[in-house]
Order: sequence, then C-alpha cells, then structure tokens
Amino acid sequence: MARLSWSVLAWLGIAGAASTWAAANATESPGTPVPGAFIIECESSQVCESVAKAVEEGGGTVRHTFKSAIFNGLSFQLANETTAEGDMKALAAQFTGIKGNWQLQKVNLAPGGKAEKQPEDKTVEEGQPGEGEEQRPEEKTTNPGRLLGRRAVDGDGVESPWPHLMTHIDKLHKEGYTGNGIKIAVVDTGVNHTHPALGGCFGPGCRVAGGENVSKQGAKNETIDCSFHGTAVAGVLAGYDEATGFVGVAPNATIMAYRVTDCNGDADQEALINGWLRAHESGAQIIASSLSAGAENWSPQGLVATIVARIVAQGVPCIVAAGNDNAAGPFNIAVPSAGRGVTAVTSFTRTPTALDYMGAYSVGDGSEPVEFLLSPTRDLPDAWGNKERPLHDVDADFGDDPDDDLTGARKTTRDDFKSKHEENCKLSPGGSSNGFAQDLVGRIALIRSTPVTKDCSFFHRARNAIGRGAAHIVAWEDKPQDIKLQDYQGVQAIGVTTSDAGQAMARALASGKPVTARGTGRVRIDTGLIAYASAYGPTWELDIKPDVGAPGQGILAPDMDGGYGLVSGTSVAGPLVAGVFALVAEARGTFNPALLNGVVMSTAEPQSEHGKLISVIQQGGGLVRAWAAAHATTLIEPRALTFNDIDHRVGTITLQIYNSAETEMTYQLSNLAATTLYALGGDFLYNNKGVDAKADIKLSQSSITVGPRQSVTVDVSAADPQGLDPERLPLWSGWIAINGSDGQNLTIPYLGLGGSLRSTLVLDPSGLSIHGNPSQKPITENSLVIFPNPRGPQKPGPSKDKARPEGAIRHLNVTASFKLVLGSPLVRIDIVPLDLCSSGPPKPFEHVQGGDIVRLGRPVNGTSEKGPKVLVTRSLACTPDSIITEFAGVKSIGQLPGYPKEWAGIGQLSGSWTGELDAPWQFAPPGRYKFVARALSITGDAANEADWQTVESPAFSVSYEA
Repeated sequence: MARLSWSVLAWLGIAGAASTWAAANATESPGTPVPGAFIIECESSQVCESVAKAVEEGGGTVRHTFKSAIFNGLSFQLANETTAEGDMKALAAQFTGIKGNWQLQKVNLAPGGKAEKQPEDKTVEEGQPGEGEEQRPEEKTTNPGRLLGRRAVDGDGVESPWPHLMTHIDKLHKEGYTGNGIKIAVVDTGVNHTHPALGGCFGPGCRVAGGENVSKQGAKNETIDCSFHGTAVAGVLAGYDEATGFVGVAPNATIMAYRVTDCNGDADQEALINGWLRAHESGAQIIASSLSAGAENWSPQGLVATIVARIVAQGVPCIVAAGNDNAAGPFNIAVPSAGRGVTAVTSFTRTPTALDYMGAYSVGDGSEPVEFLLSPTRDLPDAWGNKERPLHDVDADFGDDPDDDLTGARKTTRDDFKSKHEENCKLSPGGSSNGFAQDLVGRIALIRSTPVTKDCSFFHRARNAIGRGAAHIVAWEDKPQDIKLQDYQGVQAIGVTTSDAGQAMARALASGKPVTARGTGRVRIDTGLIAYASAYGPTWELDIKPDVGAPGQGILAPDMDGGYGLVSGTSVAGPLVAGVFALVAEARGTFNPALLNGVVMSTAEPQSEHGKLISVIQQGGGLVRAWAAAHATTLIEPRALTFNDIDHRVGTITLQIYNSAETEMTYQLSNLAATTLYALGGDFLYNNKGVDAKADIKLSQSSITVGPRQSVTVDVSAADPQGLDPERLPLWSGWIAINGSDGQNLTIPYLGLGGSLRSTLVLDPSGLSIHGNPSQKPITENSLVIFPNPRGPQKPGPSKDKARPEGAIRHLNVTASFKLVLGSPLVRIDIVPLDLCSSGPPKPFEHVQGGDIVRLGRPVNGTSEKGPKVLVTRSLACTPDSIITEFAGVKSIGQLPGYPKEWAGIGQLSGSWTGELDAPWQFAPPGRYKFVARALSITGDAANEADWQTVESPAFSVSYEA
C-alpha cells in the first residue's frame, strides 16, 4: 500500500485546496413559518388517517406522513392560510388523539446554503517550484474494493493531521481502532461519494454504502451533495484517500448519506425530521449532523430536538454541531444540538502561531543535529519534508549581523511590501528573466523577521530570496508571529521559529561553517482556544451545552470537485467528535449514548485563555481526548452538574464514582473554577475578560478510595459568588477535578446562575413600534390607518359613510416590531380594542396628522374643530363584546398572524395585520386599537399574570377604503 510521508500530507493541506472555505455558519438560519402548514404528532396511525381525511375534505392537502416508532405524525397544508391557525385549533379540539402540533418551518443553510471564501484568506494555486500551476490529487472514481486494513494509518506511513494529534485520535489509530464495521449516518446536505476520499462509489461494499435524498429536489437516490457541506462533514468523519494520505477520524466506518436540503440550502422542517428518522431506521449506530433548525427554539420543546433526543433515548448516539453564532451571546445553542442527551459540539482553534513542527539543523563540524520548533505559517505552503538542505543567511547579504541589537528598531509593516525602497533589495543581479542570479536554488533562506536595514523589510528580503530561487524560507524573531506574504509563487514552505534557534543557525553561518536543516515531524499541540465561530450555551433550562469541543478552524476536508480545502466552523468540529465516538465505541464495545457521552465529557480537558479557564458555557467539558475516553476505567454520573438559578437552586448534587478496574483506586477531588460571564450588559462576553468570581463549592469528601468494581458517592454543593450583580445574570461555572492514583485526570463540569431567570427583563423596554406597509412610515399615537376594503361577504363598514381624510395613511398592512432581550416560552401580540360597545356610546376619537383633526364616529353637535372628517355609523364605531376574548387580564379580538409564538429566542420579533380576524372573512370593526405584546418570563406560569411582561404600541385608528 502506498503511503505518504508527513511532509507530503502537510503540503496537501494547502496545495490541494482550490480555496479556503468557511463552513456556512454550521447551522441553518432560524426557521420561517410556512403559511397554513402544520406538523402534528398522533397517538396512533388511525388518528393521523382521520386527521388527513378531515384536512382533505376541507380542501387542504397532506404533505408527508411520518410512520416511525420515534415519531408518528403528519404534515399538511390547510386550504385557507388566513384562517389556518383557527382551523388548526379546531382540528386539535376535534381529534383528541393529536399529541402536539407545530407550524411547519422552512430553514436555510446560512449564508445561502453554500460555502464562502473567508475574506482574509486567499486562493492558493501551488505547483512545482517556479511553475505556479495548480495540482490536484489524481481523480479516483472506481470502487475501492476492500476497506483499508485496521492498521493502515499507524506507524510511519501516514502522518496524522494536527486535529488528530490535538485530540489524541492518532493514538487510537496506532492501536488499530479505525471505526471498523461501524455504520454512521450523516444527516446533512448530501455526500459526494465520487470524491476519492469517500470511495468513488455508492452502494453495498462502498465507503458510502447507502442513504436517501429526502429533500424536495431530485430523486430519492440522488444523495450527492451540491453545496460542499455534507461532503466535508463525511470526509472529516470517515474519509480516506490512499493516493494523497488524507485520513478521517474513523476511516473504516461505513457512511449512510441522508440529504435533507436542496441545492439552494433550503429545507422544510419535515425534511429534517424525515432525514433523522430514516437515518435511525437504517440501523445506523451513530448519527452525525452539522445542520440545525436554528437557535430560536428551546431544547426539549423544539420538534426536531425532541425527535433527535428520542433517537438518543433508543440507544443511538447523536452528535450535532452547536452552531457558529456567538454574536448573540449566551443561551444561543442551536437546535437540535440543544436536545437532552444530544452531544453538542463547539469549535476550538490553535493559537495564532503554534510551533507544531519539529526541524533539525546540523553544523558541518561533526556535532550532533540540533532540534528546533517551527511553525508553518498560515495560508502558505508548508512542505518541509525530511530532505537536508543547506541554509543561507539572507540578512548577511545586507550587512546584518545575527547579534545586532534591535532594541527600538522599526517594526516593518505590510506597507513596506510596496515601499519605494524596494530597489535597495535588488542584490545578486544576474542574467535570469527576473533579473536575479539563481544562487539560492535548493537552499533554505534564513531571514530575521525584523531586520536591521530599515530600507529593506522582511517582505522585500523574502521576495529577494524567492527571486534568487529559494523555495524554503525560515523566519526568526523573539516572539514568533504568523507571516502574511502576498507573492510566494514557487515557494514550497515558509515557517517561523524562535530567536534562539534562528540566531544559533545565523551565528554558525557567520563563522563560516556550513549549516543544513530538514523537517523531522509534527509536534503534538494539544491545547487550544475557542474558535471565533462558536455559539455559547447554556440552554434556557440551564442544561450544560455545548457538551465538548474539537478542532474546527482551518480543517482539511474534501471539496466538491475532488480536491481538498480548509473548512472552519462547528460543522467540522461536530463530525470529528462523531468519529471519536465511533473509535471509543469500538474500543469499549458499546454504543450506549449515556456512557459514551459521559466518558468523552469526563476525559475532555478544560482549556484556558490568558491564564484563566474558559467558561463552561463556551467549552462544555473541554477539548476531547479520544484515547483517554476509550481507556478510562473510572465512570462518573451524572456527566454534568447544573445548580440552576436562585429560584430553582439545587442545594446538593451527588456524584457517583465507579472504579471498573481490577485494582483499588484512590482519587483526589478539587474545584477548578472558570471565568464568570454576565449574560446581560457590559462587554464581558465579547472580549473574554469575564469576571474573576468563583462559586463556593463544597465537597463532602476530597479524597476517596474505591475498590475494584466498586463505587463511592460524593456530595457537591454550591453557593453563588459574592459581589456580583444578579440582574445581569452572572453565569458561574467550573469543573470538579477527579484525579486517580493511576494517572487518570477526569473533570465534571458544573454551572449555576447567580440571578433569577423568572424575574429578569425579557422584553426590551424600548417598546413596540408599528409601521405601515409598503410605505414603511412609522405609525404614531392617534394615527389613522386606512386598509383596503376587503373582498368577501363581510364588510367592516358602509363605504358611503366614509370620506378619505387628507393626509391619512393608506396601508396594505401594519407591522408591529419589538425585541426579546432573553428567550420566552410563549409570546403573544394581542389586538386590543379601545372602544367596546358594552362601555356605552362610542367616544369620538381624534386623529392628528399635519395639523388636521379627523373625527371618527357620530358627529358631535357644535364641533368647532377644523379638518377633514371620517363618518362611520355608531354600530360600527365600537367593538361588540361577542368577539372579545380575555387572556391574563387583557381583552382582545385576537392575535396577529403567527402568534402565539412558542419557545422564542433572543432577537427581533414582528407580526403584520391587515385588519382580518382569525375567522373566515371576518374583519375588525373600524375604531381605535392598540397592539399589546406580552412575553412569558422564563420558567414563568402562563396562568399567573405577574409572570407576563408587556409592551404596547401607540393607539391608532382603523378604517377601510370606500
């Protein structure tokens, strides 16, 4: 079997990429309701059949039937979109066997369902030195036959990629664990099985052995991805390309591809549900997905999250990307990753300059080779290889000495690249086409990042070296930083090392001794930082999410056209963890979701930034450690400790520590406190400074001894940190460290909230604004809104009784907008009449606009007001009590279409009104109204008026065109 050295695979990370990709936000944008369409869950198939018959008899259509032990339901389109909400309520009342109903949502893989180039990155077209022609791995489209052997990726054949080293996946590969015989379903945008890394074929015996297209586009067997996303997910999870050395986490696993989106990235909620159900029915032992229904719905109540949680409860681990949107702050975990028991994965990245390669230089005096750390700079070639190459000190050509003092020297910038002093860098003129002698061909150019000669910056010196034929460059400085270079055609590798190493090599060259250098291999860097595109937990129920994290920034993955690209986002961190689950399941001989989730979380390593542990709401258990999860002999329940908020504080939680080893174990327990973050106010979430405040954690025992196959319990209690502002909802967290005498270091995350979710402001106090459409003009207090006279049997008022006041606003509809500061389990926008017929004769009301007064109602004798008037009969100038309903103390004639809205998340909400009520061809009588938006407090009781928060619109008048 052909194998690649580490240097060739390192080159592949750039040279095989047509571009660097960002993983399309890793989640789908929040859903858009499909007017008049609903999904129901039925107690039995007979109930669904009866409902379907009733829908069709009413002129509606059945969209899809779900027949599964997980979810028995129906989706349908009602005949009248305007009255659909009332019709759905009538159906629910008629058929008591309807267990639940949800308005159908349409979602989209944001942005636009397709990968996008990161603006800071460049397309890399890398060929042989001096050619600049793009090269790609040889296309392979034939059936690969047998899967690779169990030990094909260990030893010195294929170098593990850095994400595998960071998470210790390579250790399991070397032990022979590669996901052999494990069936993993990928619920995503489809999988391009023609890619060499994905086997080149589809069906039994292929790497992609089956699946189905459940989207609205194409035939059932058209599972090929048309947006790249699912192909990248499948490749990171289980890809393998012998020709290039690309290797996924579980390269011997079998993939089942379930495509749920069309080529625009669109998917109805029913396609997501059907994809998950079909994946479960296929017998998949693990299901992975990097799509979601957005962060708008809450964890246990969201329909897709409920279904995925049920699949987990049936014994199938489900691993889902947590989402990329960190701009909204906490409580923004995506559905279905927020579901109970579902493994939500966040994204880590390496430090900006991680010295993760090892090189060695030799001085021609017979001394031993000296190893040094090297960082291949981002976005540039990094094919060092292990070939010995002579070094050349380019700085010496410009008169610099390696021992020159650079204190106070000017730091060069990107602008120097185009400096007018570039001519000063033209050394070694020769007869070649570029004007330079080719004296550095085959040599490594050694260049100080901050050279002494100010008129020739590092960038110019690098171009000088490239012009002279150098294909490898080593930069050195006190604090190595990533290098950006605009013109590097023909360069095979550029890297950065420390001053100690660079200066030592330069000194040896200055003494007249020949120096050679080569690459020796990759160094394990197993610490990381939270990647920028990573959503924050927890859930609104304060369940700890994300569960764990994995590398998700600049990950090499299969591209659509048979090549490879760099992908970023939780979209690629998720499948990496799904692959870890496969390896751990293979090693432990079980697919029990609770056990696997527990060992993966407890063996994950919490990460720090600026010397402080990053909050649990950002990293969950921490960075996964695959080998430790596979071999842990200590099992801990529960996997996480949630102490809740001050209203629902859990006083004590009991940890059970089970020693499955054959020998006695002693454990030392301690508290590892993380940074506390405020959910509201300030900028703590965005600059990661946080608050240095620790909860008071008490352990009933700090040292325990547990016999073989025995368990011991330890009680953990917590109290809020002192000195915090409870109104800003401080989220405190950390880990209980459990260190065993056998060297196992385990951690259990904990979380609490030092405030009350129930009493915290949910609605933005700025209020509820309204404007007309299509004019977009704001509607202020006492404005008159004139709607088109509706068609149909019921007219809101006699046309002959109305005049058109000059300056009145004519609208097709009125839109109300307001903002949720926090989520709410239930949001209403009621249409509240201000003139009730039972209150006596209707009072004239005034509309003031541009100095005009418009009086609507029976004219008042002796009036002296000037201005146009609108006359309406008395019977139509008030609202009959017969159409009034009351909820939580508010009298209403109904709600805006789309409301009430359940399980709403943070952000702007809106609704539009045309005057129509929730009944066929029924419209609001002319008169005065206002909108009242109400949001139920988190954990609030809908029957308790005190748990509702309210904002109101200005009062406005409604009339209709004559």
